[in-house]
Amino acid sequence: MTELSLKMLSFCTRPYGYFRQWFLLRLLRLYQQTGDLGAVSRLLVQASFSETQLILHKMRANIAEASYIENHMFIHNAKYDYSNLAIGKNVYIGKDCFFDLSDRIMIGDNVTLAMRVTLLTHFDAGHSEVGQYYPCSTQPVTIQQGAYIGAGTILLPGVTVGRGASVAAGTVIAKDVPARCMVGGVPTRIIRWFDPSAQLDLSAQARIF
Repeated sequence: MTELSLKMLSFCTRPYGYFRQWFLLRLLRLYQQTGDLGAVSRLLVQASFSETQLILHKMRANIAEASYIENHMFIHNAKYDYSNLAIGKNVYIGKDCFFDLSDRIMIGDNVTLAMRVTLLTHFDAGHSEVGQYYPCSTQPVTIQQGAYIGAGTILLPGVTVGRGASVAAGTVIAKDVPARCMVGGVPTRIIRWFDPSAQLDLSAQARIF
């Protein structure tokens, strides 16, 4: 059913845009009624730019005005809807970004996420032996106002990226990032401070990274 529906949606392209949107809304309502959020997520991946906005709003994501969200967006582990996702004003989210909605993801105003950024809010080792030492857990991810997240960055559960911070491409963020600094690398380190008055002493930096 889902595969056939996606093929039909792909077929209903311009000049049949009105019919395509009508069919999309019908599919979305059907998936919501049956609780098939996996099908909604697959629909989102196939959606155009305008359809992405429509699906997010219908799924109760909290998106402020003037935010620009590219298509090919991946939503994973949503429970009932997308209400765990909050996006502020004037936010840009690039293509192929991955959002794990096991817990809250909060993105402040004027934030930029480049392409293929991954935001994780849960850990589950399954039946592996690692689960004996690290039980399942969920923690929110917060990106504060004015931050920039470079392409391919991975944010792990529970982290906060401070206001006006910049994260270099390909970084893995496992701990909080201070405000108004640039971080990068694996393991992560502070590269520079944008505001000298915000600079932490060496002992404080050691507790963060």
